[in-house]
Amino acid sequence: MVHFGKTLTLASLFLFLMLISVGGASGKILYNDTIEQGDGFQINDYVIDVAEVFPGQDSVIIQVYEGDTKDPKYDKLISVGGSYKFKIEGEDVEITAISVHSGVVPRAKLAITITDDDFINSKTLGVVNGGHSEAELSSTPVLAISKSVDKSNINVGDIIRVTVTVENTGDGDAHDVIFSDPNQERFILIDDILGSPGRIDVSTSDAVKKIYVYDLKATEAGTFSLNPTTAIFTNSVGDSFPQASSNRPAVTVSGSSLMKNATLDVTMEVDRYTIDRNKDLQGTVRIKNTGNAPASAVTVGIIVPEGLEYVSGDSGIEEISGVPTIYMESFGVQQEKEIIFKLKAAEEGTYTLSADSSYLFSNGVDSEMQEVSSSTVTKSVYVTKGKYDHLFEQPIYVYLIPLLLIGVIASWVYHRHKQYKF
Repeated sequence: MVHFGKTLTLASLFLFLMLISVGGASGKILYNDTIEQGDGFQINDYVIDVAEVFPGQDSVIIQVYEGDTKDPKYDKLISVGGSYKFKIEGEDVEITAISVHSGVVPRAKLAITITDDDFINSKTLGVVNGGHSEAELSSTPVLAISKSVDKSNINVGDIIRVTVTVENTGDGDAHDVIFSDPNQERFILIDDILGSPGRIDVSTSDAVKKIYVYDLKATEAGTFSLNPTTAIFTNSVGDSFPQASSNRPAVTVSGSSLMKNATLDVTMEVDRYTIDRNKDLQGTVRIKNTGNAPASAVTVGIIVPEGLEYVSGDSGIEEISGVPTIYMESFGVQQEKEIIFKLKAAEEGTYTLSADSSYLFSNGVDSEMQEVSSSTVTKSVYVTKGKYDHLFEQPIYVYLIPLLLIGVIASWVYHRHKQYKF
């Protein structure tokens, strides 16, 4: 009986080696290890559950779930040495039962091979504790951004209210959503009612969300299409999606063209968006007055997030309450200015810089000065582990032992040198 058991084990091992040989010729081995009963292995939106293990019968029940369905797409009993093949997105996936083991939690050793793994998302690949019910599936959020105005026919000096909403019509939540709403030429921002939404999530279960509500005053006659509001975002597993964009409502403005407007375009960028920790990066703020009136009391605050540190900047930058700030008494029509500053990447992480600007101008009609404020945000800056960071992660004895050895050797050489000298 013992001899028969050894023969069966050797036969199973021989069969496994043959399977590996065949798998190596026709595809790739995704997994070759032990999975506990109740756990699973995920490939994109498919999860292979080890539903039940029978050590006494040398067999295992495998259930394959697609997406978030409650019932398995495939449900198979596989004996040790046996296999089961099915398709995922047109590619053959083969599950082979290598062995089964008893214990507090029974487990099965499986080999999972696939003909071609080019379509596999590495973010949704691997063992899932708890099986399909605990799997984090990739999804496709779809952001429908709508921009509307309360009046589309107005006179110079009139005010319109702009409302921007968003709805997620996709099949998964949108994460880390960053909206951008450019300044509108020929209009002045009078009241920013909601302010910047910052980085938010937009769930498929959410009602239509208001993102921006603000009032604009028309300063020039003509028909204008408002700039679109855009958004960048990811899904639940961190996949990035193309930028979403809103519609562009048109506004017709009639009346006097004597009203003047100072329009400052403020942009900010850095020289690189992926950087090692403790390295420096250079930022640039560009300001241009594209309006027909000079601006005064121009202030641009550079908001540096924790994890990045402000190091230095051009003479036009002064730190006020810890915020690097650009201040100019006046800024003429068509004037342009570029200000350089330097930052240090202090901590690993993902960061965005923002520039909050404000200025005053006279429109030539109203007696009071007009005040305008806006904000611009850079693309994400990724700070990664520094070149020598791993050295500081080692236990202190890794450094002390070599130093002690060097000290002992140096002492011995010095002692021998003195003996030789006398």
